[in-house]
Amino acid sequence: MAKAKAMTYEEFITYAKENYNSGGDVAVECWDKKTFDMYVEMFGPITKSVARKTFRDWKNEEKEQEAMMFGEQW
Repeated sequence: MAKAKAMTYEEFITYAKENYNSGGDVAVECWDKKTFDMYVEMFGPITKSVARKTFRDWKNEEKEQEAMMFGEQW
């Protein structure tokens, strides 16, 4: 099995923009290169698979926070 390609910061932000409404907005709005580099140093390379999971996690967290603030009306 081929090893997944690690993304550069620029690739990660481009991918986040493509997935902006699916959780990528957090990366676009909040991550700079230093944050990206610190993440990679602490947790390892970011592949597209890792990025997708991270975006989903961020989107789910946002939904949970909205539900707590506004109830289950959403």
